[in-house]
Amino acid sequence: MKKIILLAHDPGGYDALFSVVERMQQESVPLEFYCIGPAAKLNPSNAVSESRVVQEIQSMLLEKKMSGLVTGTSWGNRLELKAIAACKEVQIPTISILDYWSNYQARFKDDLGKFIYPDTYIVMDELAAQEARQEGVPSNILKVLGHPGLDKYILQRKKTMFFGNKKKLLFLSQPLSALYGQELGYTEQQVLEDCLLAVQGNDDYSLSVKFHPKDDPNWKGRYTDISEDGALLDIMTEYDLIIGMNTMGLLHAVLMGIPAISYQPNLQKPDLCITNKLGFTRLIKSYQELEFLLNTPKGEDRKNICLPKSFIWLDGHSTDRVVGCIKEVLLDEH
Repeated sequence: MKKIILLAHDPGGYDALFSVVERMQQESVPLEFYCIGPAAKLNPSNAVSESRVVQEIQSMLLEKKMSGLVTGTSWGNRLELKAIAACKEVQIPTISILDYWSNYQARFKDDLGKFIYPDTYIVMDELAAQEARQEGVPSNILKVLGHPGLDKYILQRKKTMFFGNKKKLLFLSQPLSALYGQELGYTEQQVLEDCLLAVQGNDDYSLSVKFHPKDDPNWKGRYTDISEDGALLDIMTEYDLIIGMNTMGLLHAVLMGIPAISYQPNLQKPDLCITNKLGFTRLIKSYQELEFLLNTPKGEDRKNICLPKSFIWLDGHSTDRVVGCIKEVLLDEH
């Protein structure tokens, strides 16, 4: 029996793939789900080494037991691209699912500067499709189907739509300095220190931090007393305000009805924060503005957003569409 291989490396790619895998398993679609790198830490039961993935894919291709490949879109790892290239050599169809509105083309650039595109590139909405085309992604591979990783946040939208009395704040870290150095004009280390300074001496606030799996472990070790562990979906419901830079977690918060702000002090590059792009939050670029917001009893940036209906992924059925596409492309003719 031929199987579909699903492969995730980055946490974002894993988030986009996991609900798809669950649905396909429920529908008894023959598949293998491999998690490597940070994704392996999120899902130890599906964790494998990179060498094992290479061996399994090569074996399945050789024995003609593979009906297709579905990947996330990762940074700093090229195994997904190598898997796509191997499948394309023997005309096995490939699909990649985008997890964030940025770097649409660069995700598919190998170490030699060559672009290795999947046969189908699933993006979340027309904004992503337009920006991908502008970056040079071929139009014919783009398919707008939503974002499977957002469905659970939309379905878990909070009933309470106001800034609570507890004033518990959660900072969502990202390893931006590893990607950009000082080029953004700020680092995650600086932003966390700013947040701590802004609430220092204020008994009305408590600040916790949710570190990213790729954050520097030595840096994380300095903040174990305020570090929050667990699944973000469960954690965020305990907080009154989410603070981030350009993390997908800000969108998760907004979708759940939790107030959020994007703090990127002295930003020197184009703003990649999707909640700012969509008008759900606005860019906070100075410490003074952050401090003012946190000390304004009814600051505008804390109000909950009435979500528009113009984005396909807001209906909570992205997983349905993506699974339907995978079955159509990878199973119907193979």
